[in-house]
Amino acid sequence: MRQLQAVDTRRQQSDQLRAELEQARQELVAAEADLAEEQAAVNAFRMHARLMLDDLADAIAALMSEKQSLLTRLELARQAADDEENPLGPDAEEQAAIGDLDDLPIPTITPHDKAAEKRLYRELARRFHPDLAEGAAELAYRTSVMTAVNAAYTAGDVGALYDLAGELEPGELRELEAIETHEVRRMRERLLQCRRRRRKVTRRLQILREDKTARLWRKARELDERNEDWWSAVRRDLEAARARLEGEVMLLKEQIILSEEAG
Repeated sequence: MRQLQAVDTRRQQSDQLRAELEQARQELVAAEADLAEEQAAVNAFRMHARLMLDDLADAIAALMSEKQSLLTRLELARQAADDEENPLGPDAEEQAAIGDLDDLPIPTITPHDKAAEKRLYRELARRFHPDLAEGAAELAYRTSVMTAVNAAYTAGDVGALYDLAGELEPGELRELEAIETHEVRRMRERLLQCRRRRRKVTRRLQILREDKTARLWRKARELDERNEDWWSAVRRDLEAARARLEGEVMLLKEQIILSEEAG
């Protein structure tokens, strides 16, 4: 009787795991499709933006570079003349100039958020630090993952960090080790693999949605749904930014001439 009950319990456990595995697979397929669709839309928007805005973006980038060069020349000239009226050094001036460019509605290639990278690294260190291991197998697992985390962070590989965030939790590893039945353990491993891949897809979608280009795409789509012309508005903003920079560059050139004449 006990053997029959044990067999029945294992069968119920297997059936439940099989159902969970099928649901996890369906959720993974749906999540991957959502990511692929949104990535394709953002990429298409980026290409369209390059066709529509590249002339202005290139002109603005050239003006920003010229402005920074002139700021440096002006600061060096002031230092040579022992002019202490301007407390800003070239680094502060250049940082201000760079901030102007970041505020413009120009699509970017990839996001790069140092603060977010540090937060993610600390989160992974808390989850996988070897000092928290319970047993030799978990110690080896934590050490392996933490080594990969350190290497990815040192290399600035954000994609690898987000992938590592989807690795098995140490608690899940302990759970697998406690399962005695081979079939149940195998299905449980597949279930955890599906969930791990789903977490990776979710992380990648999060990265995509934090991208400046993706934010601009969503804004353009919302305005398009309201029959508003986003592209015309952006070109007006960029034209205004170019005109402002041209004026700043001209003013800096005049200041340099006056500084050189005074010297």
